[in-house]
Amino acid sequence: MRSTALAPLRDTLLVALGLGSCTPRPAETPPVTDGRPPVAPTQPRPTPAVAHGYVAEEDGTVHRASAPRCSADNPRPACVDPGQHSSCTADSECSGGANPRCVQSSGQIGPFCQCDFSCATDSDCNTGELCVCGEALGGDHHSMCVTAQCQQDSDCASGVCGVSVHHNGCSETRVLACRTATDTCTRNADCPAPEVCAYDAPSATWGCKGMTCVIGRPLLVDGAARTARGIDRGDWQRALPVPTDLDPATTAALAAHWHEVAALEHASVASFARFTLELLALGAPPDLLAAAQQAGLDEVEHARLAYALASRFAGRPLGPGPLCTADLALDRPLAAFVTALVHEGCIGETLGAAEAELLAEHADPGLATLLRRIATDETGHAALAWQTLRWLHDRHGEAVRQAARAALAAAELDLVDDLDDRPEATSAAWGLLPRRTLLAHRRRTLDAVVRPILGAVLGADKSTDLS
Repeated sequence: MRSTALAPLRDTLLVALGLGSCTPRPAETPPVTDGRPPVAPTQPRPTPAVAHGYVAEEDGTVHRASAPRCSADNPRPACVDPGQHSSCTADSECSGGANPRCVQSSGQIGPFCQCDFSCATDSDCNTGELCVCGEALGGDHHSMCVTAQCQQDSDCASGVCGVSVHHNGCSETRVLACRTATDTCTRNADCPAPEVCAYDAPSATWGCKGMTCVIGRPLLVDGAARTARGIDRGDWQRALPVPTDLDPATTAALAAHWHEVAALEHASVASFARFTLELLALGAPPDLLAAAQQAGLDEVEHARLAYALASRFAGRPLGPGPLCTADLALDRPLAAFVTALVHEGCIGETLGAAEAELLAEHADPGLATLLRRIATDETGHAALAWQTLRWLHDRHGEAVRQAARAALAAAELDLVDDLDDRPEATSAAWGLLPRRTLLAHRRRTLDAVVRPILGAVLGADKSTDLS
């Protein structure tokens, strides 16, 4: 999919906002190639006894034997160029965590600064969180507070309180959670790349998790996407063609991929229901309310398609179990609502529309028709989000402007290419593209579509102009 194909999406959204269109920026798209077969799962190995702190095993897993003392050093550079999208310019402007720092970042949106926090001990963290040292999180992480389902290995029947880190393509979720006897993986090597072995909150077990946050509006609770646990049921099915020429490893990867997509689409129904209630609380006009209701119905059909695909590849009927909604916040402050609107709607739905078109270009003809229908729906959902943002900006001005720009800056930071070299199962004909291709396309969409529209809605500046 050449980047010029993003111009119709951008123009359609601008027209829906009554803001006209603009000239696309040239860029290249990497070719889609199939990866090698995934690594076969291995059996879990017993974990040796440990003394204290975080323990890293030879297979790459990390667990918490006891409360540690971490280094609170944050190596990220201090803010020197806030650009146009910063949430802070000095450490004194940051609150809500220990050891606050205003740090420098940059990306396709240009330079920006944002608040960052670190911890030395558990006392630096909020209730329900514990301090995890940077080396336990891996990569370039520094110490930070994470959600904790356990405090140490002895809390768990398995004797292992593991560190889970999962980037779903849009954001990273970090959790401390017990390993269980029903886990479907023990280490990243048990999963086909680019999936990782991570904790799944709905099932309270560890399993292989991939990058499927786009296509559909996620139901975010405390920054993490919530979904219903999958169960065997046949009432979410629809007739679809069945491929017969796929090897078992690719078939299994497709089943896992579409099952996770289906769960996210199903949760999108709840996301739009919450969105509708919040619009009512904000006094939204009737056209926004009607569009929000229709979007929820669209997501039911998207979920049916994804569950049908997952069922075909899994060889048994799959559907969603109960979805927990009792703790969904419906009285968020304006800034929090705008942040969620930009992240889930303006960015998430826009990326979803572009990605559905990308998948359709390489898909089996029957699937391509369905994916293009989804792309049309997601474009409408994105337009609803942008229209809502414009309505809020007209009513509340600078407060909305600042929250929206900070949300875009955070999204840019999340779309970082952190790929490894493990083999990756792909099948372009059936909607499973290489992760590198998807990440590159998302960054390109953020630059060529999201940034210009945000500039048009909030008022163009040097980093969001339409030229």
